[in-house]
Amino acid sequence: MKKIIETVDIIIRRVVLYLRLSKEDLDKPTKEAISESIKNQELMLRDEVAKHPDWEIVGVYCDEDFSGAGTYRPDFEKMIKACENGDVDIVLCKSQSRFSRDMEVVEKYLHNKFVEWGVRFVSLVDNADTANKGNKKARQINALVNEWFLEDLSDNIKATFRTKWQNGECTASFAKYGLMKDPKNKNHLLIDPVASEVLKQIGNMVLAGYGQDKIASQLENKKIPSPYEYKAMNGCKLKLPISKKEDKTSILKAGSYIVRISLYNQYKQILRNIKSLFVFGTDELKKYDSKFHIRVRSISEDLKLYYTTQYFYDIDNFDLNNLDLQNNEIWKPLKVNDTIPDDICYLASNNEELDRLIETGFELEVTLDENRSHNIYKLFTRSIASDTDTPFSFEYEIRKKYKWSGRVVYNMLRDEVYNGTLIQGKTRRISYKNHKCIKAKKEHWVESESALEKIFDDETWLAIQQKLNENGRSGSDGVKHIFCGKVYCDVCGSILHKNSSKNSKQEKTEYLICKDKQNHWANCDNNKSIKLEDLKKYVLESINSLLDEYYDENTLKELHKEIVDKDLFKDQTDSLNKEKTDIQSLIKKKKTIFQQLYDDKATGIIDESDFTSLRLKYKEDVDKLNERLSTINDELKLIEIKQKKLKDKDHLFSNYRHIEELTPELLDEFVDQIKVGKLENGSQRDIRIVWNFQT
Repeated sequence: MKKIIETVDIIIRRVVLYLRLSKEDLDKPTKEAISESIKNQELMLRDEVAKHPDWEIVGVYCDEDFSGAGTYRPDFEKMIKACENGDVDIVLCKSQSRFSRDMEVVEKYLHNKFVEWGVRFVSLVDNADTANKGNKKARQINALVNEWFLEDLSDNIKATFRTKWQNGECTASFAKYGLMKDPKNKNHLLIDPVASEVLKQIGNMVLAGYGQDKIASQLENKKIPSPYEYKAMNGCKLKLPISKKEDKTSILKAGSYIVRISLYNQYKQILRNIKSLFVFGTDELKKYDSKFHIRVRSISEDLKLYYTTQYFYDIDNFDLNNLDLQNNEIWKPLKVNDTIPDDICYLASNNEELDRLIETGFELEVTLDENRSHNIYKLFTRSIASDTDTPFSFEYEIRKKYKWSGRVVYNMLRDEVYNGTLIQGKTRRISYKNHKCIKAKKEHWVESESALEKIFDDETWLAIQQKLNENGRSGSDGVKHIFCGKVYCDVCGSILHKNSSKNSKQEKTEYLICKDKQNHWANCDNNKSIKLEDLKKYVLESINSLLDEYYDENTLKELHKEIVDKDLFKDQTDSLNKEKTDIQSLIKKKKTIFQQLYDDKATGIIDESDFTSLRLKYKEDVDKLNERLSTINDELKLIEIKQKKLKDKDHLFSNYRHIEELTPELLDEFVDQIKVGKLENGSQRDIRIVWNFQT
């Protein structure tokens, strides 16, 4: 009798391993190095797969430094996509918490989507297995416990951060422009000696009457890196904002770009004498265009960079073994900040040695004048090492260069951190699961005065704030006129604005006129302008007259005996304090009215639509009032400083003997306000100067 042998086909189950590590383990030697925890997770899971002959690993997904809350994990999303596409039979994890600590995610996938897609979930430590219906409740309890863990952890972290804020410790990931993290204490900020000087230049330009846009333009002309670019150039890992519309591999429009070129040795051995060639061009013509202007931003220490204006062959047909970079007649060396000639033909680099998994490379600043022909410019590279004939490619990324703007300048000069006050907690995340940031209420902010050294002293800081608050327009050259924010109508109290006109010979004349002109002189009859030069001359003569009087010996003796009235600027202070009290009362009144509106909505007197409209109006009004309160407080501080520093004429007048030219800085030192009266009898008008001292 023949023995019948039956064969059984084994159905192979496709298994993917999912590994995750939270942000605790950050001490990795290189970005390619894998943490010990991740290694152990993978070994454990591979041992489990080896016990099942019908299991086959088809993918390994790993998320390092990611929280288990939500699905904000790149490899997690890829794994879920593979499951949805039907490419996975089993998802294997060390524990259910590695998959997710979010109860909603566990319910969505383990008990719904995975069932729909025919995917089985297995975890080793807590014995979770969706094929076993009996432990569903255990999985749900685990998910709930993990959720509680996340919530408690979030509350503890928030409390810790708030305590640090109250102690004046900075918890931000990156220091603001002009500041740097203390190497000895990451929660303490120090002044950046380079960027702080740029801030001081900006402050001086504001005090000199320059508008924000003009300042930004001058900084660009001086090739001073913007805050984003400065941080990037100094190795800061701050993620630069890149528009979704930007192409990271090509240049399509005119403008300035940053091209970052990186090389990794992915071979097991050390590579030596690596020669590389670079050309920026189009697919049809792999050649530099003369419309490109290139500057070197950075070069790795182990790399040497060269250029040549001599054309050899097309880059694809060029024999890199014949590349003699030591030939000084052909190849010219480059260093950081060098500008490459516009008739460049090739860029080349050389590394004498490159170890495995070490990054090297350089950065270029590329400016394209115009691209009316709509070319698509790309970077073409070729590389070879003496140890191997296998070529390898450079990785590169192109992004737009971030420039200075008027808004950036304005926002920086409004940040009180430069006056020594650290304000934290301005934003908050919606929850530990939803990481979207929203603005926090101002009463929840934490302010720490004198938490760090001041870049601007109190007087300079408040003077800058006053300049920024001035109701004046910049001229065509981007500079505000010298009297901007200081000249007022003595009839109606409105500020005087600058205008200009040209005569038949096209000669330009600048003059100041009452703002009430915009209302067709509805409230004021001071409708005659005053020439800017005439006012300059009058003020300069008035200051020099005071200086002459001061240096008269008899007057000088009397001045030394003079006791200055302690109520200097009293009228101004009283007026501001009264306005401050009125605004505070008005805000309190509006809050009461809003509470009544809320009660009316709750009782059905007004509907939701009306309430929403009224609430927006209330918020807008209160925001404007709070903004004015902030301005008043700045003005009161400035007056206090003036009272201390300018108690008498000696403090100011001893610095000058005679002034030849009136400057914004001099004007700020001597003059508080100028009141221009109505023109009488066709030629006479009263001009009153309110000095920064008692006369």
